[in-house]
Amino acid sequence: MRPNCRCPSHPNRWHVALPVLLLGLLLSSPGSTRGQEGPDRWRSDLEFGFTGASGNTSFSILTAAASLARLEREIYELDISGRLRWGQSDGQTIAEDMQGTVKFDWKPQAAFSPFVFATGSRDVIRNLDARLLAGGGAKWTFLQRSERTKMSVSLAAVLDHENYRLESGSTADEVISVERWSWRAKFDHEFSTGATFQHVSFWMPRMTNRVDYIVDVSNSLSTRLLSNLSLVITHSYIHEAFPPPGAVRDDQRLGVVFRVSL
Repeated sequence: MRPNCRCPSHPNRWHVALPVLLLGLLLSSPGSTRGQEGPDRWRSDLEFGFTGASGNTSFSILTAAASLARLEREIYELDISGRLRWGQSDGQTIAEDMQGTVKFDWKPQAAFSPFVFATGSRDVIRNLDARLLAGGGAKWTFLQRSERTKMSVSLAAVLDHENYRLESGSTADEVISVERWSWRAKFDHEFSTGATFQHVSFWMPRMTNRVDYIVDVSNSLSTRLLSNLSLVITHSYIHEAFPPPGAVRDDQRLGVVFRVSL
């Protein structure tokens, strides 16, 4: 059992909902549209996916995501994103999770770029009532061939605060706060056909105990269908050495969504 610091037992959902709320306000604000002068410095995307069946088996899974980025890449880059996944099967909830992220990069086009970020998430199926990952670090882009191929690595110091959903009578700790290192490798490539591929890997060991670690690997392949519509295939794998009480260590997800670029 990993050491922890005990905090108030009531769950705090504001750090999960706030990034999603902020994203919605920005998307609806006049500043997020193209100005009359100068280049458009905003980029926004919406993603939607749905799977359903009825008859001998009845289920439905809905996936939705939105992102907004302010592109002043010679100076800075601001990214705000939110994601929601919900599903039911024969009247039972089989998926209920959400995530919101805010990230700020300084001089993102430089070889070395500092950044700060905060991510709030919630996953009812994994008994994770609320989680906050926040920290800062630096990125090194060691390969950049025009805009088609980029490779980078980064290192950050991260605070990991978790609030669990415990069953009645459980003796496990409800709240855990630990400090982690976050090592990340990222690869982006655009094919001559216009399709894009992205790979991102995270290794997040606890600073004081490397046996307590998280591995997060994701891949995505996107191909353009129309000028502003793309089909995206995603796969993610997460391994937690110490998952929330009642959850298993490994999670894999495969998704197919439509992405609309605004």
